[in-house]
Amino acid sequence: MIKEVKELFKSYNAHATFFIAGSHCKNVSIEDINSLIDVGHEIANHNMFDIPYNKHSQDDFENDLIETNSILSIYSEEISKWYRPPHAKMSKHMINVLDKYDLTHVLGDVFANDTSIPDPEWIAKYILNKVKPGSIVIIHMPERGVREWNYKAMDIILEGLANRGYDILNLTELHSLSAN
Repeated sequence: MIKEVKELFKSYNAHATFFIAGSHCKNVSIEDINSLIDVGHEIANHNMFDIPYNKHSQDDFENDLIETNSILSIYSEEISKWYRPPHAKMSKHMINVLDKYDLTHVLGDVFANDTSIPDPEWIAKYILNKVKPGSIVIIHMPERGVREWNYKAMDIILEGLANRGYDILNLTELHSLSAN
């Protein structure tokens, strides 16, 4: 649902950082990803598979990270330096590898378990109750037949944030504000 999500974000003048698992890329065209980047979104590494890597060896984690970066580089040379660990699980091995590649690991502070709760109104209400200026909201991409409810949740959330006067920024934009 990339085209729909892109148009939804555009209607709120909003930008996002899309953390992409390499294994999910086989179903996404270069044009679709580039169309996101062209309008102010960014892509970032979420590793090869959406599984916790904290128990993997350093070599296995590094290999999957490199493979994902290689896949993402097909879409764009401008892969951000952000990394979101699947399931928000980190280990010392992972930190060592991220440091080696100058990647910054990011955790969201607002997440409504949207992969398991198919209730867009509840998801949006939860997020809007927890969000504050500078929050990093995690919501998974809706796909046809998979988490489609997240599209409606995104719409409600974006409207709620816009009504509060919040700018909805990708992580690089947010980081730039905090650096200034």
